[in-house]
Amino acid sequence: MLAALLLGLGAAGCDASGSTTQSAAPQAQPRPFHGVTYYDPRQRLLLHTMEETSIASCMRARGFVYRPQPLSDSDHTADANPYGLLTLQQARNDGFGITSSALDARPFVDANAAEDGSAAWKAALDGTTAHRVYLTMPGHRQFFYNADACATRAVVELYGAQYYRLFNTLQILSNQVVTTVQADPRFLAAQRRWQACMSAAGQPAGSLSDPLSSVSARLRPALASHDPARIHTMVGFELNLAEADAECQATAGLADSVAASQQDAERAAITSHAGDLAELQALQRRALATGTPAGGGR
Repeated sequence: MLAALLLGLGAAGCDASGSTTQSAAPQAQPRPFHGVTYYDPRQRLLLHTMEETSIASCMRARGFVYRPQPLSDSDHTADANPYGLLTLQQARNDGFGITSSALDARPFVDANAAEDGSAAWKAALDGTTAHRVYLTMPGHRQFFYNADACATRAVVELYGAQYYRLFNTLQILSNQVVTTVQADPRFLAAQRRWQACMSAAGQPAGSLSDPLSSVSARLRPALASHDPARIHTMVGFELNLAEADAECQATAGLADSVAASQQDAERAAITSHAGDLAELQALQRRALATGTPAGGGR
């Protein structure tokens, strides 16, 4: 699956992550830098398949068997907006995606369980510390990967040698943008309007994360009860709460406030990294084009 692109973690073939350029329906809501750190479901599957195939080829060349892992699609929160924005269509279809994710969850089945115990096999897949490369990121953060790993080589083969540096740079900058937007007076004013609307709807909440926390808190005992009626009630609770949330976001003009604040925050964050943004987008377009059949479109 997609190699880990998380700060402080080395590349590992059995971890998942995502990133991208422009995307499908969820991209209607604002995301930093046109969603450069986000892949939509179709793109995730496409890139995952190519990366797993590349890993298998690399492992085979080293005398090992690697069986490509299927991409799990049970996490319905994978497309959540970084600001907590929610459209009415999303809310009515799947709420926040929390209950459906729990109900769809399946135990992980490791296709490579038979080989996974071999130190040599793991070294070929994940690489070794002797070949560790450290990258200095914005904000004095650090990222590392093992250059000799088949998982790393699959990423480089798919995207290019600069992908780790570029993706993690833009991920940090994107996080900075989100933090800046959430402190912007325009966002805070819209959030207060949303809070008032939620209170009027009988669903008081202090922040955009509160409704999700409320669902999660109720879900655990509902699932533990194994009572179909209670779980069914839980589904209805999430759908109703999510719909109220989305309606109040629209009433408060929250998405518009985020978009306006984000534009200013992006200008402040990108500074000397505009070239990195353009280069990352170009690498992603090339990778997606590689796996898209002629005439397939985006």
